[in-house]
Amino acid sequence: MTNLVTEITEKIQMLTATEKQQVLQLLLHDIDSPDQDADEMWRNEVVRRVQAIHNGEAAIRALKEWQD
Repeated sequence: MTNLVTEITEKIQMLTATEKQQVLQLLLHDIDSPDQDADEMWRNEVVRRVQAIHNGEAAIRALKEWQD
């Protein structure tokens, strides 16, 4: 554990249950918030794949073909 994490952990121990819950909600919200960079990369990937299909560089295969 880094010094900062150790320090934060020690301070969290001094909080009331309500304050700990507030910190937890803040952390969970931060972790669950959408990653804008990842969203942008996925949008770009979708555009790239659709263009590849339209340009004949990639083909769409039926699900049955993937299962065999």
